[in-house]
Amino acid sequence: MTELCEALNIHWRASVIQPIWLLALLCIHAFPSLEVATNLMGKPGEGYYIEVEIGSPPQTFNVLVDTGSTNFAIAGALDPNVETYFISLNSSTYTSHQKKVSVLYTQGFWDGELGNDMVYFPSLLAPQVRCDIAVIKTSHNFYMNGSQWQGILGLAYPVIARPDHGVVSWLQAIQHLKNHQSVAFALELCGSQDGGNRQTGLFEILETGIERTELWTSPIVREWFYELLLLGISIGNQTIDLPCRKFNTDKTILDSGTTSLMLPTEVFSMVVKLLNSSLMDLSVPISSDFLVLQKMYCWNDPVDWAHFPNISLSLAHFDNSYIVLELSPQSYIRKVSDDSELPGAQHCYKFFIESSKTGTVLGVVVMEGFRIVFNQSGKTIGFAESICGPAVSLSGPFETETDIKSCMNPTPLPSVSPLTVAAYVIAALTSMYGVLMGYVTCHWLWETYVKHKLPRSSSETSILNSN
Repeated sequence: MTELCEALNIHWRASVIQPIWLLALLCIHAFPSLEVATNLMGKPGEGYYIEVEIGSPPQTFNVLVDTGSTNFAIAGALDPNVETYFISLNSSTYTSHQKKVSVLYTQGFWDGELGNDMVYFPSLLAPQVRCDIAVIKTSHNFYMNGSQWQGILGLAYPVIARPDHGVVSWLQAIQHLKNHQSVAFALELCGSQDGGNRQTGLFEILETGIERTELWTSPIVREWFYELLLLGISIGNQTIDLPCRKFNTDKTILDSGTTSLMLPTEVFSMVVKLLNSSLMDLSVPISSDFLVLQKMYCWNDPVDWAHFPNISLSLAHFDNSYIVLELSPQSYIRKVSDDSELPGAQHCYKFFIESSKTGTVLGVVVMEGFRIVFNQSGKTIGFAESICGPAVSLSGPFETETDIKSCMNPTPLPSVSPLTVAAYVIAALTSMYGVLMGYVTCHWLWETYVKHKLPRSSSETSILNSN
């Protein structure tokens, strides 16, 4: 009876969406002018998370929504920064692959065990599926104290999954259920209201071809991360004078798991130079540490945003055209609170553009204020202005004489890492050495001990007797 009830429960969860979320999402599609019905939560600077249920009976957690990785991972052991963790022994549907897995991020990493189980997101128009899960056993600088999430939902392509591309991600499991049709999804990150300590957003799974708003698209140039082509950056009315390949060294990706706009060192230096020039012209007192080191800066009065320029990002559209995402100062300068605030200062801010050694990352500060559709089958990222979030704008398309293909940095996709190749070579040499030593040892044992103790053949005996 218990098994029957469990089977019925799984069937119900695979075919029925909680009515309140279904009603909310239908209202959004019927009345686009309504406010966004949110199913994402978080704290500014700590990502957006969504509620998930794992296993049978279900265990409930919050997981970070991350377009910059592929693995689905959940805390599987005690950690001072998480309030709860997945107990695989309590799930009758959990299966271990008996395989270790680890993932290294820009900041932090985790190690764990790879298995699979039933996964269900109550607020999504998506059925319950079985997918691979990394049960995290140890980590460093991965969880954030007080962030309220205990794992991560990777939404990128299989090629960057760990330990290999054979891992069945949650998005792949949904695709398999739809007869291997690619699944499109949308993110609408709204940020916080009035600089508060709570941010919201919307994560949707979309039926193929159905989208309620007009989108300006940018092609996905390579299917690993969601890699785009950044053709240029403007600070106010000043354009950064660098070859477009510099902006994409070694790639440009759209990543909801990163907060800041990350830029290659040379590009970042130019952005800071132009910002400093613009602010000096307006006589705005800003410390260099504020822009270069992302240190908090405090004023007694609220910031007059009119003193700061907008930042425009030009993304490839078609072969000879581009679209422009324009960010207001409220996007890249965020109000923060900290115990180290200066005495009497009530308005403290941080600069959320940083230098990067691994390419350009269009993080949350770029994504907030837009509705963004990730369409794997169409190999495009679509942008539209959202009805929530900071004041941003979208314009274009504009024609360009630039050869867009020349802007791509020819970084090879990950296949087998140099360390893996080295490991294979060492293993092969070790095996050859082992075989050789085994042969030498066996030959010595034969000649020294075995051969002399064997009875002589009749031919050998006859020869001895004749002598």
